[in-house]
Amino acid sequence: MVRAARRGEPTARALLERSARYLAAAVRTLANVMDLDLLVLTGPGLAVAGSVYLPAIRSELEGAFFARASHPVEVRLSASAATAPAIGAATMVLQSRLVPLRPRVRLPEDLSESAAPAPR
Repeated sequence: MVRAARRGEPTARALLERSARYLAAAVRTLANVMDLDLLVLTGPGLAVAGSVYLPAIRSELEGAFFARASHPVEVRLSASAATAPAIGAATMVLQSRLVPLRPRVRLPEDLSESAAPAPR
């Protein structure tokens, strides 16, 4: 889709711009609810189409962000946008293996033994 838009196909360009407006509206809501100072866009799709999405999001935030008088929201594209999903997945695996969130509960090897009363 991005390649077609870059070649000048009007339908592809219109679809990308429409998608950017929808994302911008969602970002505006998120920024207002969470009072963001910084928003970093990432992912393979945004790595390719960031030039369409960034201006739409910045424009939306300049016009409709509640706290814009006190502070702006900086919006930028991640330097590792194309590989961010893989990096995030690897980080989650490492975190789950190296830093357990809580001690594991150990169950008896044979649940039927623990459920039956002990013989007298």
